[in-house]
Amino acid sequence: MNITLLACSPRQNSNTLRLAKAIQNVLKLQKQDVSLIDFAESDIALSNQGALNPDSTFQKNLISALQEPGLVFFLTPEYNWMPSAESMNFINRFAGNPHLNLFDNKVFAVAGISAGRGGRMPAVALGTTLNKVVGFFDLNSFVSGKIFEAQFVPKAISDSGDLLDNDAFNQGLLSFIDVNLHYAKKWTAV
Repeated sequence: MNITLLACSPRQNSNTLRLAKAIQNVLKLQKQDVSLIDFAESDIALSNQGALNPDSTFQKNLISALQEPGLVFFLTPEYNWMPSAESMNFINRFAGNPHLNLFDNKVFAVAGISAGRGGRMPAVALGTTLNKVVGFFDLNSFVSGKIFEAQFVPKAISDSGDLLDNDAFNQGLLSFIDVNLHYAKKWTAV
């Protein structure tokens, strides 16, 4: 199964990237193949700033990582209770022809990330947006109801993605990963 991690923060070495690395580490221990796309490298122009450039390194890697059916962990930092502009811009620019297939035959698992308390509202908003895309275009995809609020990330995950000594956080993250892997295996087997 194809698994993609979208770390949708524009910041280098972000808390969102820490969570993506933590998920990647857990999945690699389970012998899963994982692609990690770091939006700190994003070059997706806003709609009024020019055309997409699918030959750029970032966009080429993004498109390649989302080509096959599978599981997409869509991770967004919380900025003023909303998902990152980069996550929404990606959906706005790519959720249509010729790239609509990037949203088809997928299970989307959504997480919101915060250095303090937070994460729920951006995850809910991002999930709602993805559900709109799936429903409007009649796609064969599923947006999981099992979201994850990654709170106090610097106290729970190291820069390299190692889980620190925080049982509640670790159990919540492992449950988020396991439940969504289960959904994806069932969804993509149909």
